[in-house]
Amino acid sequence: MEEKKMPITDHLEELRFRLIKIVVAILLGAVLCYFFRHQILAFLQAPIKKTLQDEPLRFFSLMEPFIVHIKVAVYSGIFLSVPIVLYQIWMFVAPGLLERERKYLLPFILFGSLFFLGGASLCYFIVLPYGTEFFLNFDPSLQSTINIASYLSFSIRLIMVFGIIFQLPLILMLLSRLGLVSSKFLRRQRKYAYLLFFVFGAALTPPDPLTQSLMAVPLVLMYEISVLLTRIFGRKDQVSTDQESPEAV
Repeated sequence: MEEKKMPITDHLEELRFRLIKIVVAILLGAVLCYFFRHQILAFLQAPIKKTLQDEPLRFFSLMEPFIVHIKVAVYSGIFLSVPIVLYQIWMFVAPGLLERERKYLLPFILFGSLFFLGGASLCYFIVLPYGTEFFLNFDPSLQSTINIASYLSFSIRLIMVFGIIFQLPLILMLLSRLGLVSSKFLRRQRKYAYLLFFVFGAALTPPDPLTQSLMAVPLVLMYEISVLLTRIFGRKDQVSTDQESPEAV
């Protein structure tokens, strides 16, 4: 039975409804994380503390410590609410999916959360320690005075960016189900994607091949997972086209 198409106003209303739920989830997560802000702040400082050793991070304005703790709570609330955000995204796109495709809700949330955690962990344990050490020791003739607010903004945003980037397989899978991309298209763009990943890795990491590869290789792996998922879960007409194509996977 063919489903009725929703008018654009209903889509916008649904989007507003989902965004409100996401904001509420983040606020609730932020309130919860506020009670653990000292532990979270100490955790976030660990990568740079390995280089600074006993030197403390400093603040330069009267309200800065308060603002820093609020930021820690809000960003941690975003991190904590990732499964809920993924759920709301799925529920927004669900009307465009077939009935049998909607059963993938739990795998989508599970793998989306794991991918986000994997990207954030890669940044926290590899990129941040090596990156901060490189920049702090870039010019030994200069003495560093690290501002806690600037370091916090840099580190959390970078962690979030890595987490979002690692959502690439799920995002492309959803786009393939909606008919916007295909595995054939992704295979054709593979070389450009690889180049972009290594440029991205070189821009965000210290200039040594090992560290750059540690960032670029997981992105390449995410892309290949995306190709596989779009081939398996892509629309049937796209899959048929891909199978007729002589181009190898």
